[in-house]
Amino acid sequence: MLYTGVVSVTFRPLAPARITTLTAEVGLDAVEWGGDIHVPPHNAENACAVARLTADAGLRTASYGSYFRAGYQPQEEFAQVLRTAAVLGAPNIRIWAGDRGHEEEPDRARVVASVRACAEACEAEGITLSPEFHGGTLTDHYKSAVRLAEEVGCGAMRLYWQPNQFRDDEYNLAALRAVLPYLSNVHVFFWKETDRFPLAQGEYIWRQYIDVIRSADGDHGMFLEFVCDGSEEQFARDAQTLRDWLEKG
Repeated sequence: MLYTGVVSVTFRPLAPARITTLTAEVGLDAVEWGGDIHVPPHNAENACAVARLTADAGLRTASYGSYFRAGYQPQEEFAQVLRTAAVLGAPNIRIWAGDRGHEEEPDRARVVASVRACAEACEAEGITLSPEFHGGTLTDHYKSAVRLAEEVGCGAMRLYWQPNQFRDDEYNLAALRAVLPYLSNVHVFFWKETDRFPLAQGEYIWRQYIDVIRSADGDHGMFLEFVCDGSEEQFARDAQTLRDWLEKG
């Protein structure tokens, strides 16, 4: 099943209370809370308060976007990330796999070992771990991302997919198909390189992506990430577009 949500960093200047209200108003189902501003990993009291706000708004906390860089941050820092995710009630933690692209990374084994340690710690708590498809990490190419999942070899290991705005549609479709066995959630946006557009303009390709995602087993969150002008009004329009695509097939 596919469900909808928003990545809280879409509205970094807004307080969590406004984000939950806005997300509920536009008819989305869930929030992925970011660890950089809204739910930092060293404040359990705040995480608990945000969890209550989310539930009170009739929403689910779908993931914790931690920004932990595996292999480049001390492993003990992930323990705090994991504790915060548990307090928040997040069933998944998003991280970045290193700090270099797969062709530039000087010590892939170090990054893999760190991701594996994170995944095993998550598995013990019944939480999944999802390195995000992102430039400057080992997931900057889908073949390296799938290889990473295979190298980690842990049941909690997932991958967090998003289209690469610097690649063509053929590449992105191939990437999505390749990652399906490990797919957790998806960041939804329509960009061309650094230019952002209303989501509706990407209908031709997003309907293809959605068809592919529907073929995967399990539940997958479809989370809006950023809007073309940063406005709440455009967010509402993008939310309606996403809901229409999922409801009407």
